[in-house]
Amino acid sequence: MRYHNPVLLQSACHFLAVKPGGHYVDCTLGGGGHTTEIIRLGGLVLGLDQDPEALQACPDLDGLTKVQANFIHLAEVVQTHNWQPVQGVLLDLGVSEHQINIPGRGFSFQLPGPLDMRMDPALPNTAGTLVNQLSANQLTSLFKDYGEIPVAKLLAAKIIAARPLTTTDQLASITGKWSRQAFQALRITVNDELGALAAVLPQAKEILAPEGRLVVISFHSLEDRLVKQTLKDMATLTPKPVIGEKGAKLRAYVKTFNHS
Repeated sequence: MRYHNPVLLQSACHFLAVKPGGHYVDCTLGGGGHTTEIIRLGGLVLGLDQDPEALQACPDLDGLTKVQANFIHLAEVVQTHNWQPVQGVLLDLGVSEHQINIPGRGFSFQLPGPLDMRMDPALPNTAGTLVNQLSANQLTSLFKDYGEIPVAKLLAAKIIAARPLTTTDQLASITGKWSRQAFQALRITVNDELGALAAVLPQAKEILAPEGRLVVISFHSLEDRLVKQTLKDMATLTPKPVIGEKGAKLRAYVKTFNHS
């Protein structure tokens, strides 16, 4: 099984405007789908991923430097590897097909497995930790804020009544038709996905060379809204997002100013 089929592959590379010999950062390397195309077009890639399985799945390519790191450390990693000037930064947000399809990772509400959901196995808290230890108010806020579930309070009460929960199928039997949103909310919280996204966008802006490109692929409104709000001071290449398969939205920005 292929690790992950990259969405919006051609669109992402088009908006990155890959230049031969240019330095690019793939902040979500995954199986290397986007990176492989960037290298085919002549770019050099610094590939980051917090998931060690992703780094193992990505082939060792000429022109690729692989680093196990959360993209929240983007600026530090770029400096450490002397990767500037950076012509382009790519973020393909969300969860990979591999992570979803491996029951032991605990990302899928359709496959029985442990309540894990950590992209980096070294993270301290699993989904099980949250489900079994958070209060009713905390669970309600989690489901409401990150899953946009209208019956968040009811789900929280049902979960607390059924605790302890240890497997994805146990949780899915409670969350029912809201399972997709509930599992998304837990995954976002476990991995602090929105916090990491809020932290990396200003870093990407700073490390980009003038006329450098930032391309972000998001999969839900929380991510997309954060991208628009954070980068409103940058010139938009895509006034409306490019829509791809699986609900993916691509937004691209160009840095048209020098550092002050």
